[in-house]
Amino acid sequence: ELGVPFGLQAVYASIILRPETLFRFEGTGASDDDTGLIALSRRELATSLAFALTDLPPDGNLLRAFENNESSPREILMAETRRLLDDEKRPTARNRLLQFFQEYFDYLKAEDVFKDQIKGHKHWAPALVYDLNALVMHVLKKDEQVLKTLLTTPEYLIYVNSHRDHGNPLAYNLPPDWKPTPKPFKFPEDQRMGILTHPAWLVAHSGNFDNDPILRGHWIRYKLLGGSVPDIPITVDAKLPEDENMTLRERMHVTRAEECYKCHSKMNPLGLPFEQYDHFGRFRFLELDRPVDATSKIVNSGVPEIDGEVRTPFELIERLANSTHCEQVFVRYVFRFFMGRNETLGDAKTLQEAHKAYVDNDGSMESLVLSLLSS
Repeated sequence: ELGVPFGLQAVYASIILRPETLFRFEGTGASDDDTGLIALSRRELATSLAFALTDLPPDGNLLRAFENNESSPREILMAETRRLLDDEKRPTARNRLLQFFQEYFDYLKAEDVFKDQIKGHKHWAPALVYDLNALVMHVLKKDEQVLKTLLTTPEYLIYVNSHRDHGNPLAYNLPPDWKPTPKPFKFPEDQRMGILTHPAWLVAHSGNFDNDPILRGHWIRYKLLGGSVPDIPITVDAKLPEDENMTLRERMHVTRAEECYKCHSKMNPLGLPFEQYDHFGRFRFLELDRPVDATSKIVNSGVPEIDGEVRTPFELIERLANSTHCEQVFVRYVFRFFMGRNETLGDAKTLQEAHKAYVDNDGSMESLVLSLLSS
């Protein structure tokens, strides 16, 4: 009676509203024992692996591999994970690893941070992000001490050709006539060290007109130390005073108030060493014609070897990069990304085995992911 258009709408609605359309069901069989745990079928395993590594349904090769009853599901999982990660003709899985690091280091939002143009420097965030993507892929290709290398390498890939019209070599403190090179460029170790001093990360964790030591410290507290910070109470007006004659560190004195510092003590000391750079990510010696103060005192980090005074961001980064605790926190974030959920107490053995696989294979990201996806 309503006609074809309304009839089609009713048909589409009946399909779209079905749970099977919105969700992928797993473990629909019966449990083999009294634990209530249900083993996934081989096809479910193939589908889970494909979506974990490629965000796509399983291809024919993957489905055929799981049809082989002569091999155990774990053996097939390990073999197919290696195949997908090593497939250069179809680098979807390798790009999935890049996506993890983009989310983990949270540097893609550099493109969303508006910056006023200033004399002598043209800011172009997409090119900085492109460079950092290239650095991550370069480290993943070597697959040795991945986290430590990303945190401490003084070598950056800088694609000047993509920056020529925008002047982005200046973000690295390079001269405008700097000659491009296809090889990584090694910076002095007292100027750049890893992703946390890369202009893309610094811009992503900055404001429109200033640095943001609080945001940078917040990232370190969560992503490397595995801690947490309470949300800002709704009664607090979280703003720093505006004063052109005060450095950002001086303006942050308001966060030392008793009602503020309980939370800010978890972030400020971790973020202040990165005042060595301005909000464009440029290394600097002066702020308001005064020497930059990049010193800090780390307290109550939860990791004794990280606590103590630091004079530069590089001292802090070295402590973080050499910390087994930070490495274990990193493994937890890899677990959350590829498993699509937070870890539970029942995942302790899986996390321990994944960390052991990472350590035993010289910090191999591929070995870490392989251990998790075949657990």
